[in-house]
Order: sequence, then structure tokens, then C-alpha cells
Amino acid sequence: MTGLNKGLRFIVLFLVCFTIAAYGWFILGGAQKEYIVAPTNSTYKIIDDSGQNGATTTTLNINKNSVLLECNIINKAKWPFCEIAVSLTDSIDNGIDLSSYHSVGLDIDYTSPLEGERVRVYLRNFDPVYANIADPISLKFNAIEYSPGMDQGLQIFPLRSFQVLSWWIAENNIPVDKSSRQFDNISIIEIATGSYIEEAPYGIKLNRLVFYGNWITESALVKLLLLLWVTTAVVVIFIERFLLNQKIKTSEAHSQHLRDANRLLYNKSMKFEYLACTDSLTRIRNRHTVTEWLEEITIQTKLNNIPFSMIFIDIDHFKVVNDTHGHSFGDEVLVKFTATIEMLIRRSDVFARWGGEEFIIFCPETNMGACR
Repeated sequence: MTGLNKGLRFIVLFLVCFTIAAYGWFILGGAQKEYIVAPTNSTYKIIDDSGQNGATTTTLNINKNSVLLECNIINKAKWPFCEIAVSLTDSIDNGIDLSSYHSVGLDIDYTSPLEGERVRVYLRNFDPVYANIADPISLKFNAIEYSPGMDQGLQIFPLRSFQVLSWWIAENNIPVDKSSRQFDNISIIEIATGSYIEEAPYGIKLNRLVFYGNWITESALVKLLLLLWVTTAVVVIFIERFLLNQKIKTSEAHSQHLRDANRLLYNKSMKFEYLACTDSLTRIRNRHTVTEWLEEITIQTKLNNIPFSMIFIDIDHFKVVNDTHGHSFGDEVLVKFTATIEMLIRRSDVFARWGGEEFIIFCPETNMGACR
């Protein structure tokens, strides 16, 4: 377990360092991203009140650093206006997903007859639920109005400050779930003169248009780090349990091996004990075993005044048998003789080979008369 504890400390240290580094990277802006709208990746055109039989005249000057719209408003149309329309893609139904961005930066210089006049900024979103390719007005109007002034530099607005125009919702009969701001398919950005303008020259100079976002949100980063900690904890617990089970299995195998070895030793010791107490040829008790037993039984018979008899047997002329027929034949005679005697004696009698062709029968609780 010491190795596991060292590994666990290393993993915890790594996770702490990684969490601090990841969160520090986020705080220091490492997750920030920008989408810059420029003439190199977008198309600019003029939209004015000419479609409403208006008389406003416009010119558009596009260069590397800015786009300048100059228009002379004529109060002929019901709603005279002019605007810069920026197409982000070639098709209005296939726009840019800006839902992962949180702010838009606008650097606009606005020339108008009155100080503090506002411009309108529309982020037009296409959704097949309500939009129609053939009808540009059907694209959702995510709108803000503000006063850019002159030489005010870049001003940043949260995308949550944009509102969907109420007249567009009513005119297109938009359902409630689609009436809120939406930035997942922006194909057109429009920068137009204000809602109330006079008959006069106007100028809209777009110096910079940029969207700010994060590759990952703070809440998503926290969730991922938490998931990393939880996943690591689960993996560590799984590995720990696996190693513990392996250790238990190894210990059980070792214990079983010891039990088997002990059983084998026991069986061998029993065999050796049997061989030590038994005559190897005749398989009856030998002199050593009988000597120990005889000491015990003698004490008991004396103490309790119990009769005890012994029958001594010696096979006559056995040497002649060995010399005449060989020792193998003599061994066979001893085995058959032993088997014959064992069939004749009682269960309480003890039959032992005393040595060579000499045998003794011990008869507990038996007097001399009964032995005869």
C-alpha cells in the first residue's frame, strides 16, 4: 500500500497543479477568442429607402481599415434610412454561429445633423422555423441602438443587451419559444441610421467590428475540472480495489499452498510413523512399538492386579529353510506364518515380531491357564 500512497499523493499533486494552471489560464484570458468582421471575410453593400420609392442617395467606400457609408437623406419615403449591410456568408440560410460569443465591439464614427443621434445595429439570424430565403425581412432582428459619436473608439456591448424587435415578432407571428434573442446562425449584420432622422447628409464609418467569446465558459471549465477529479477518484478506487483483490488472491493461494504442503507433510509423517511402528516384511508391530506399549500395560496390570500373559514363538529350523530354499522363500514363510497367527488370535491380543523368526503374542487380562 506504500507504493499506492506515493502514487496517490503524486496524482493529487498533479490534479491540484493542473486545476490551478487551468483556472489561471482562464482568468488570464487564455480561453478568449475573437471573430473579426472585415472586408477580407465579409461582403458589404448598401441598403436604403429606394425600395420604398425613397429618394435617398448613397455611396459606399471600402478600404483596408474601414468602410464609409455616405448618404443624403431625402424625406420622400415613409421611413427614410440608409445602412451598411454586412454579409458574413454567401447564403443567408448558412450563417455564422455566434452563440459562443458574449460581446460585440463596435468602433463607429457617426456623422449626423444633431449631436447624440443613435445608430441601429441588427444581428440578423436565420432559422427555418420562421425565416424564408426569399424574404430577407423574415430573418430575426436582434437589435440595439446607441450613440457612437465621433472618435469614441471601440465600445463593447454584451450580446444579452440585444433585443428582438417587437414589430418583427408581431408581423411574423413568431411563437414564444422563438421570440428571444438568437445568435446561432447570423448571416447578416446591419448598421443603419437611427429611428428618427432629418433630411440631411449622414455618414456611417465602420472602423472595427469584432465579437468576443471564450472557447470554454467558466462554468463549463469548472464542470470539466470537477469531472476530472471525480473520474480520477473512481479510477484510483478501482485500481486500489483491483490491487487489493490481487493481494487477497495471492494470499489465499499462498495459504492454500501452505495447507497442501502441511497435508502432504502430515500424510508423509503418518506414513513414516506407520513404517516406524510396523515390521516392513510381515506388516505387524515391531519390537520398538511393543516395547513402549509393554511398559505402559505392565504398570496398569500391576496397579490393578490384572492378569497378563505372553506367548513366545520361535520357528524351529528356520535357518535351514533359508539355506536350502533361499531367503525369499524364507520371507514368504514368515509372511504366511504371520497371516495364519493373526487369524487365530483374539482382537485384544497384540502380535509382534520380536526379531528374525521370533514372535510374541501378548494377551492382556489372560492368565497362564487360558493361554494354554
